[in-house]
Amino acid sequence: MTTLRYNPGTVPSQPAPRQGETLVIEVAGLPPYKEVRHSIRNPTHPRYDSFVALRTAAAHAMAGRAWYHGPVRLDLTIYARRLHEGRAVLDYMSGVMDTLDGSHGFTFTYLPIVYEDDCQVCDSRSRLEPSDEERYRLDVEFL
Repeated sequence: MTTLRYNPGTVPSQPAPRQGETLVIEVAGLPPYKEVRHSIRNPTHPRYDSFVALRTAAAHAMAGRAWYHGPVRLDLTIYARRLHEGRAVLDYMSGVMDTLDGSHGFTFTYLPIVYEDDCQVCDSRSRLEPSDEERYRLDVEFL
């Protein structure tokens, strides 16, 4: 049996969240960010740990429930003094959106966690709040 270099996720054992439910996910550090030239889903990405941290926190918040198939609203608040050089809040929102859905590449496959595809995100808000402690909060509303 071969061991993967990454955790593809688990098969859900409970029904998906219902319309109107809200999920709150809080994680220490800065969120994963979108980078076109090197996918954060790839275990060789230097910020891969931020991808894993969000997937782990989201899986815990979902508590074994299946991913949602309807529209979703995301509200991302980043608490930090500054972001990574050359990054904007929108880069982090894009990275968060990519982290919570399913995906695959030449060397990896990930099951969805919160929703099946990030095209389900039909409304979002993101902001940076000054703080000495780097962390973020994501509110997910199932519409």
